[in-house]
Amino acid sequence: MTSTVFSSRRAEQGIALITVMLVLTVVTVALVSMSSSRQMDSRRTQNQLRTLQAWEYVHSLEAWAENQLRMDLLKNKFDASSDLWSRPLPVAAISEGTINADITELQGRLNLNNLLKEGNASDEDVQRLKRLFIFLDIKPELVDAILDWLDADTLIRYPNGAEDETYFRLTQPYRSANGLFSDVSELLRVQGITFKDYQKLLPYIYVADSHEPVNVNTATAMVLRTMAENINKNQAESLFRASGKPFKKVEDFFKDEAMSGITINQQSLSVASKHFLVSGHVDMGSVGLDFRSQLTRNQEGKVNVVSRMRRGALDG
Repeated sequence: MTSTVFSSRRAEQGIALITVMLVLTVVTVALVSMSSSRQMDSRRTQNQLRTLQAWEYVHSLEAWAENQLRMDLLKNKFDASSDLWSRPLPVAAISEGTINADITELQGRLNLNNLLKEGNASDEDVQRLKRLFIFLDIKPELVDAILDWLDADTLIRYPNGAEDETYFRLTQPYRSANGLFSDVSELLRVQGITFKDYQKLLPYIYVADSHEPVNVNTATAMVLRTMAENINKNQAESLFRASGKPFKKVEDFFKDEAMSGITINQQSLSVASKHFLVSGHVDMGSVGLDFRSQLTRNQEGKVNVVSRMRRGALDG
């Protein structure tokens, strides 16, 4: 009897010990979990604060770009690739890491929103974009789909156009914008435009919400070649080399030997720019931020930020 009671007590003690160990294990796991959670929350909060700090540095880099553009306008009234704004800000040390940025002039490219003028297709700009497509080995008929993307209605008005009825049939359907492009990456949503096409076009296009002339001082030979049907590659390259000595007036561009026999609407060209892109990188250790901000500068030198966003794979 005594032996049975003793065995029973030992069993109860064993169960109690196991229970205590289980409770201790659960408590330990909970404490470790809470500690890990607090550490994760702390790191998350720290990264959020660093991200906010990084964006403050972006604002500072935009201010640097604004100052460069204002100072450049005081120096001369034309824009060329040798101007003050073209000098990048080298990598600079900050207390938490490094920053750097550069400015790109945009009006040496083709403005996609130029395709429509007062609600109607601008034949001059349509033909220029089609020439660019041909030079880059992209189907020129895709420009029709871009026109339908831009125009205000939902009717397919162009031979190779596309509207809502086309986009609604996609696996992930969406509507046609029926308005101006807000960003060049939106081009990827246009029927028929592939990522490969987009990458080819990216160095030669931009978007602005107004109809803008092409700056002949900053346009590449590729863009200059699109200006008229009878500009050949050699002529375009000759004009591009001439940009080493900037044209101070559009009239000077037409006096160049390479322009002999070529007719272009003078109003569609310029030697000055108001659209620029500042892009850069902020490195703060655990937080890295690539950004691009589009700026406009008016004739009085006032600079405004039109858009600001993180850079990604779609930016090339």
